[in-house]
Amino acid sequence: MRTIVGVRRCGKTYRLFQEMRALRDAGVSEDRMLYFNFEDERLKPFTPQLLQDVIDSYFELYPDVREQGVYLFFDEIQEVPDWGMFLRRLVDTMNVTMYVTGSSSKMLSREVATEFRGRSLPRELFPMSFSEYMRFHGVDLSGVPVDMNGRRTFTSGEIAHLKHGLDGYLERGGFITVQGLGVPDAVALLQEYANRTLASDVIDRYGIRNPVAASAFLTQALASSGRELSVNKTANMLTSRGLRVSRGSLSALLDYYEEAYLLFQVNEFSRALADNTRSSAKVYAIDQGMFNAFSKASALERGQRLETAVFLKLRRDARLVRNGSVSRLLFQDGGNRHEVDFVVGDAIAMDVYHLIQVCWALDDEKTRTREIRALQAAMRRFRVDSGVIVTADYEERIEVPEGSIDAIPAWRWLLDA
Repeated sequence: MRTIVGVRRCGKTYRLFQEMRALRDAGVSEDRMLYFNFEDERLKPFTPQLLQDVIDSYFELYPDVREQGVYLFFDEIQEVPDWGMFLRRLVDTMNVTMYVTGSSSKMLSREVATEFRGRSLPRELFPMSFSEYMRFHGVDLSGVPVDMNGRRTFTSGEIAHLKHGLDGYLERGGFITVQGLGVPDAVALLQEYANRTLASDVIDRYGIRNPVAASAFLTQALASSGRELSVNKTANMLTSRGLRVSRGSLSALLDYYEEAYLLFQVNEFSRALADNTRSSAKVYAIDQGMFNAFSKASALERGQRLETAVFLKLRRDARLVRNGSVSRLLFQDGGNRHEVDFVVGDAIAMDVYHLIQVCWALDDEKTRTREIRALQAAMRRFRVDSGVIVTADYEERIEVPEGSIDAIPAWRWLLDA
């Protein structure tokens, strides 16, 4: 079984259609393929019997395909109760290959892991990466030559396209359907995506009794992308607006938002992951365009958009690894408090692979000193000889006693390897 999970409207259905087209091109009869979308509101209320009814109806139409082997494509199947057990029974008793999609991370962490140990190929799908964004807009960089150090060498024209593309990517994001829209329509559509996901994957699924508060909190959370989100302060703020909420209810909602791929929480790099405080997690929206759609002063928050894009690349590259693979670092060193935006490594074993700062520009001397000193302290602490500062458009190799720090422009760093 193959499982595709990700935020709504990121292309999961299209990915199923690609698989179906490949099977057809390989000579598989269309009668042996069943596609069913469980997002259809006419199917509600969902019952465990629904899946059996779908299978029975299919074989009534095509009784001869049972022995030949069938390919089942189930879209947004997490809506159906006990779907994991049902599909496991089909796999055990029939000649069947299954492809399923869903917008809930629990499909990976619980249902699939429980029912299909070692028998499923899970994959997360995200809005477009920067490379995909550039290709979508007609700039193909696949043939760019590479120098002796493995570094791609761009022409001045290609660099101009990348810089221009970065501006659009940080503002518009990676959802395909907003690419051809004007800014007001793009903002409205992204807000609709978020609100629809909230209604279907949080409020309806978990029976949230205060949907107004859930919506207000989601707006606050998405607008906080790249910053700490204090649950306590937010609870007090919402209460002052007449929305009765508790810290516990907001913490639960934050988990539901993450499960629905609306945002991600980034904890501190620590052996004791369970001890990380939940009162002020740092959050990142699923897409910098989504953040932009909920931000009240988006023109002034370019640094948050850049940091969100950097996190999303790290999260995409990390794929389905365990919790703590992408963390943040807060620590004391010689009486000074330092912060490193991202640590890629194993928080349980305290192994650090990469240290990454995000800074729009290094023109200001205080900013430059702060970013470099934090990386130096972290490099000493974890015995790492390199660090990276992702900038908007600045490039330099900075030699330090601990090793070297590379300032890399985002238009280069964000490209897929």
